[in-house]
Amino acid sequence: MAGEKTTPDIVPVGVDPLSVSAVDETKGLQADEGYDVFAANETRIISPQESRRIAHKLDRHLLPIMCIFYGLNYVDKVIMGWAVLFTFKSDLHLVGKDYSWASSIFYFGYLGAQYPANFILQRYSTSRTLAYGVLAWGALIVLHMACFNYGGLLALRFFLGVAESVATPGFVLYTSHWYTRKEQVSRTMAWGAMQGTFSIMGGLLSYGLGHITNTAIPSWKYIYLVMGGLSLLIGIIWILYMPEGPHNAKFLTEEERVVAVIRVAGNMQGIKGHEWKSYQIWHAIKDPKTWFLVAFVFFSMLPNGGLTNFGSLVISGLGFGAFETLLVGLPSSVVSAGSMVVWAYFSTRYEGLRTWGMIVPMIPAIAGIASVYGTMNVPSANKWGRLVAYWLINSYAVTWPFTLTIIGQNIAGHTKRAVTNAILLIFFSAGNIAGPFFFRSQDAPKYVLAITIILVCYTKTITVPKAIMAAPPAVGSLFAVEIPITNLERSQKFYSELFGWQFAPNALPKGTDNVKSLHFFGDVSNSIKGALLLLEEGASPKAAGKEGWSVYPTFVVSDVGEAIEKAERLGGGVKTPRTEIPNNMGVVGHVVDPDDNVVGIWSQK
Repeated sequence: MAGEKTTPDIVPVGVDPLSVSAVDETKGLQADEGYDVFAANETRIISPQESRRIAHKLDRHLLPIMCIFYGLNYVDKVIMGWAVLFTFKSDLHLVGKDYSWASSIFYFGYLGAQYPANFILQRYSTSRTLAYGVLAWGALIVLHMACFNYGGLLALRFFLGVAESVATPGFVLYTSHWYTRKEQVSRTMAWGAMQGTFSIMGGLLSYGLGHITNTAIPSWKYIYLVMGGLSLLIGIIWILYMPEGPHNAKFLTEEERVVAVIRVAGNMQGIKGHEWKSYQIWHAIKDPKTWFLVAFVFFSMLPNGGLTNFGSLVISGLGFGAFETLLVGLPSSVVSAGSMVVWAYFSTRYEGLRTWGMIVPMIPAIAGIASVYGTMNVPSANKWGRLVAYWLINSYAVTWPFTLTIIGQNIAGHTKRAVTNAILLIFFSAGNIAGPFFFRSQDAPKYVLAITIILVCYTKTITVPKAIMAAPPAVGSLFAVEIPITNLERSQKFYSELFGWQFAPNALPKGTDNVKSLHFFGDVSNSIKGALLLLEEGASPKAAGKEGWSVYPTFVVSDVGEAIEKAERLGGGVKTPRTEIPNNMGVVGHVVDPDDNVVGIWSQK
């Protein structure tokens, strides 16, 4: 009944009642109260117009603060790259690899804090955790004012990494509290684009503060003071204004809260109390996509680790002074933010572009770094031409949000997704830790070794997404939908006009009992595919189980023969034994579950 704390009998399509009601009592607030709203309105149907209106209202009230928060979070990582243009190194007595270690140690803290950070985010208020995180790193940024040596810098950078460990996972989780899966892509791009936007603002601010030279305090410390103060301010605003979720948002009316909760009920994201399933650990480890993503993350983050802190020195090495470097480096951030906006626009309209969003942005980045590399020993090379080439490198920034999207939407199972994230995080941190050490002090100002490594890494990354697209589908994923029919022309007309499905011109001959031929179809985005099964005369498309055919899904397995044997051991039956599909299209079979439902199974061989 509505209002009772029981698993609802009726839930929106795609919502697992057990997932909705699996409330962790130690978390309490967000999961319990959100579920109460959902359970009390479990049969409520919301219109697309209502959903869009609420989404726009959320954008007005939440997105500006989220964007400022994430922009400051990024800037706080790269302040050191601006400070080094002034007296930062000499004031802190940095020599040799000291600056590289100061750059890398941030990610030691970041990596070490990920497990407790994710534990806290899952157990306690996501909103409050983010607020306390920004207050902590804001305070640490301000404390750089009191830093006078290498040891103090290492300590501050390490704990800065610890404090900032909650930002990205917390933002992904917080976004899922408010927006549908489809909406999350553009909103993630929106706050992700603030990296470039706030780099522009931070660069201009550093340019102005860098001119303060008539005080006993070095000019670079003013940069830390102002940036840290802004982070503290946004932390206070966040605590006072940002709610935990739709269920307690004061800027929404009671009716709007109901709509906002129902909108995201089908996400099945951020729900606490998931069971840890050990078999999914092995699935994550043996899934080729995991290791393709690992390769992509490592090869893209190794350059990122170096350029984040040494980028200003690379630009300076082209022949620009300290203040010139701050100004001429700004277009790099324009490229970063602009690329995010462009890809956010197209990815929300063409879902098939998401993997291409990991490939195409790398092309200008490769062209840019290749131009810098190819002209580093050409005395007549124009520094402005080389600078324009360097600006193009920042187009690679788009690829990280797309990587997060692929993990969230293409990795099935809470445990498998968590394990995949953990593996990627290790290599994310490893790349960022290793990157600064290729910028050796003896190579300044050209940094030949580092530029070479970056070019090689970028070239490698462009091949990885293609491998992801070519990778076999994961075990248990939906492979196809098969529909038994008795009149081919009638059925093709029905489905092509109703859904816009496109049919292959050729058909496969009979492959299973009572089936005359198979006629394959797919939609424009290739998000669904399958076949019409033209039955022999007298065969019924309505009978289920072993006696006939009905509409059924086909799922991916590692081996059809082994899956059939396992199905029989689990109390199921066999409808069609292992059968090879012509033209090297794999192997198929059909099992019958204990309730007499037919389920197709497919493997590559």
